[in-house]
Amino acid sequence: MKRSNEEVRQRRKQLIDLIKTSGFSDVKTLSHQLGVSEMTIRRDCTVLSEMGQIKQTHGKIEYCEAYEDEAHPTDSIEYIKDRLAKEAARQVKDGDTLFVNTSTSAAQTLRHLTDKRISLLTNNTSVIQMEHHPKSTIVLSGGEIRYPKAALSGDIAVESFSHVRSDVTIIGCSGLDLQTGISTSVIHEAKVNAKIIENSGKLIVIADYRKIGKQSNFTIGAIAAIDLLITDHYSDPKVIDLIEQQGVQVIQVPV
Repeated sequence: MKRSNEEVRQRRKQLIDLIKTSGFSDVKTLSHQLGVSEMTIRRDCTVLSEMGQIKQTHGKIEYCEAYEDEAHPTDSIEYIKDRLAKEAARQVKDGDTLFVNTSTSAAQTLRHLTDKRISLLTNNTSVIQMEHHPKSTIVLSGGEIRYPKAALSGDIAVESFSHVRSDVTIIGCSGLDLQTGISTSVIHEAKVNAKIIENSGKLIVIADYRKIGKQSNFTIGAIAAIDLLITDHYSDPKVIDLIEQQGVQVIQVPV
C-alpha cells in the first residue's frame, strides 16, 4: 500500500509539473505523456482540483498559481484539514478530559464532537463560538490575548495547563521533522504548547502533508512524545516511515 501511495504521489507530481511547464493541457495529452489511462488522469485531476493545485474548465487543465501562496489557503486544504479533524474526533470518548491548542485543525475537531460530553481546557478562544454537547465543560486557560488568532498565551495560560492532565490532547503544529521535532512558528505560544504536551495523556497531532518533514522556528516537543499522528496520504512516505520508527502510530486519511 505504501508503495502504491508513493507511485500515485510521484505520478501526480509529474502531472502538475507538466501542466505548470506548458501552461495548460488536456486529459488525452497527459495520458499520452505519462503512459497511463485517461481514466487515471481524470481521477488524478479531480483530486488535484479539489486540493486547489489545478483548475479544470471545459476540458482545459491549468496550473493554479494561487496554490503556491500559503497566505491564502484554498478551500481544498480546508477540506483536507476537516477530514483529519473528523478522524481525530473518533479518538475521543464520551467523558474524556481534552486539551486543544490554538491550531485551526485541532479546533475543527470540536465540530465533530457535539455528540460527546467532554471536559475541555484550551487556549483557543474560537471555541466560544462553537456548538458543544449541552453537558460538556468548556474552560479557557486565561492569559494574554494575542491577535490576529486571539490566542491565549503567557504565564497564566501555562499555569492553567500545569495542574491538569488530559485523557486526550489534540494539537496542530507548523512543522513535524525528525531533527527539530514538533514545532511552531509563534514564539508566544511555544511555552503553552510545550506544557500542553508535557501534561498530555494520549497525544494526537494533526498535520496535513504541508507540515510533514517541515521545520519551523520553535520546538515544542519530540516526535517520540506523539502517540498518534493523523495526516493525509499525500505526506512524504519516507518521512512517515521514519516517524513510525520512532514508535508513533500513523493514520493517513484518504482524501
